Parts: sequence; structure tokens; C-alpha cells
Amino acid sequence: MILNPHADAPGRGSAECVPAWQAIESRQRLAASRWWLVAQPDHAALAGDLARGMDSSLIPALDGDVIRAISLHDEGWREFDSDGPRVENRRPLSFLEIPPPDFLQAWRASIERAEEVAAVGGILVSEHFCRLGRAALERDLQTGDRELVERFLEEEHHRQDLLRSCQARTPEEISALVNLLQFCDLLSLYLCSGARDTIVFPQQFRGTQIRLGFTGELCRTDPPLFGDGLSLAVRARRYPKGADDCDASLPFLLA
Repeated sequence: MILNPHADAPGRGSAECVPAWQAIESRQRLAASRWWLVAQPDHAALAGDLARGMDSSLIPALDGDVIRAISLHDEGWREFDSDGPRVENRRPLSFLEIPPPDFLQAWRASIERAEEVAAVGGILVSEHFCRLGRAALERDLQTGDRELVERFLEEEHHRQDLLRSCQARTPEEISALVNLLQFCDLLSLYLCSGARDTIVFPQQFRGTQIRLGFTGELCRTDPPLFGDGLSLAVRARRYPKGADDCDASLPFLLA
């Protein structure tokens, strides 16, 4: 689950440029009394909409299989998010607080769903989570959790080897598409979290790094990625839920 702290919570962002992940993580850990919650599959669908709406010579060519894989890259979280958030001490837990046995289960199910679409989808989502897994190994994991992540990486390397022969893209093309998936993933997480920091993304496209900030309610990328602009939304639910609360759509305007 992605947490979007209520607007009256402190820390609505800074004009100083910060790494994209830093802005997202700070929103997930921010103290608040109310939140909008965005389920991981809905966030992934928004990432796919962002990929579909890109109109820039910097971005690699995308076909329907790639866009569909981006849209499904967190589909394995559905069983965890469909019944509402996990709660500790009256606070919903962010996806960052889910333990390795559970997030690895969600990762595997997401990869399998993307593989059903196309071999390249399975490769892209597998490598996306392998990158996250390798980053997890750099943290201070308990021995049992470390072994689980290492086993996951071994299994996925084997899966990718099998799938490469079922599609025609080169390793360089695949790497560029994984970068794009991870860019769309970060941008969607940033929007869903309600962050307003000016950010810079780690991915580069044709040697260009992307920055992003807000002008009023308009989210602008530098350089521009969305042609004449894009209007999107994501479904969110309120927590805790009052008598008059219902699901809502959080709108986004991008340029």
C-alpha cells in the first residue's frame, strides 16, 4: 500500500531538488492522523498510463506488450492490498514496511502475471525486481531474509535466461526498457504519495537526466516528456474511514 498523508500533515515538500526516492520514502514515513491509500496494482496501472502518454524522442519505442507489462508490474500485490492496509499502532503500513517473505511472494506473482502477457514482459518485470533485490542485499537483512532474497535472484536469473530466447530484443534494449519501467514506477509512486518536492530521477535517457517539479497543480518534467500534456487519475481510499468517506480519484496534470 502507498501512503499519501493528509494535506494538513507537515512536510509538503521543498523547492530544493532531491533524489526521487528520497521524496517518496519521506512521505511513506511521515507522521499523520489521516491518509489516502493507493493500492499497488492501481499505482502500477498509473505507471502504465504514464508510459503510454509519453511523447519524447528521449524515450525508447514502446509497444503494447511493454506498456501492458508496466501496467501489471505490481499485480502480485493485489492479494495483500485488496482487503485494506495492514495496521500497526493505528497506522497503516507502507509497502516499505512489508517483510521479505511477503514482498518476495508479491514480486514473484507480479513477474508471472507479466510473463503471461509476453516473454519481454516477464523479463522486464523480473529484472526490475532483481534490481530491487540486489539493493535489498546491500541493507542489513537478517540471515534468513538474506537467503530468501539470494534464492529469488538465482531463480529469476534462470527465468530470464529462458525467456530471452523467446523474444528478439537485445540486452541493451531490454536494459533501456527496464530503466523506463523504473522511471514510470518512481514517477507514479511520487504522484501517489502526494509529494511536492522538486526531484531528480536516477535514470538517464540518451544521456539526459529528468527533473520534475510543480507549478501550481501542474507537474512539469524537465525536459518535457508528455507532449501537449496529460491528465490522469488514480483510485484512492481514505484511512481511517469515516461515515461519509468513500473511495476517490486523485487527479494529476502533467506536462
